[in-house]
Amino acid sequence: MRKFLATALLFTAVFGAGSAVAATQTQYDKKAAEIARAGQQTVSIYVDVDWGARKGGSATELNQAHQAFNSNGYQVVDVVGYTENGDLQGFFVTYVRR
Repeated sequence: MRKFLATALLFTAVFGAGSAVAATQTQYDKKAAEIARAGQQTVSIYVDVDWGARKGGSATELNQAHQAFNSNGYQVVDVVGYTENGDLQGFFVTYVRR
C-alpha cells in the first residue's frame, strides 16, 4: 500500500508540474483553448486509445489533438507511447507554447 501511495504521489508531482490533462477525442479543442487562456507554457496530455481504435484510430486521435493545440499556439515536443502487457494503451504528448 505504501509503495502504491508513493508511486501515485510521484506521478502527480512529475505530471502536475507541466499540467497533465486527461482529454478525450471530443475535448481537445476545449482543453487546448482553456490551457492557452491560462497562459501555460507547457502541457502534457494523455491520449487514450480505445481497444477498437489502436491501429487507425490512434493516428486520427493524435492528429486531432495536434491540430487543436497547434491552432491554439502550441507545438509538439514529445510523444511517448504507453503500453501495458505489450498492448498499446495510449500516448503521453507534451506541447510547448510557440
